[in-house]
Amino acid sequence: MAKKTKQQILSDAREAKRLLDDPDLQRFLDEMQQQIFDDFRAGRLGDAGWLADVKARQCGLDAVRQRLVGYVEDGIVAEKTAR
Repeated sequence: MAKKTKQQILSDAREAKRLLDDPDLQRFLDEMQQQIFDDFRAGRLGDAGWLADVKARQCGLDAVRQRLVGYVEDGIVAEKTAR
């Protein structure tokens, strides 16, 4: 992936912040988190494939949240270095 310009970084940061502040998206992510937890609790602990699936879904959800926060943090850094 090509290096982003400061303008692209700032734009991504604004959009990520908007998504993080969006109550509907947060509700959807929270519902997904709850479903993963419920699936784990209902679990078939002896089934390694099933556990791998639950872990993969959790990792994917965590990655989305972390990437959005990362975009916001990248924007903060870009703003401070632009001055």
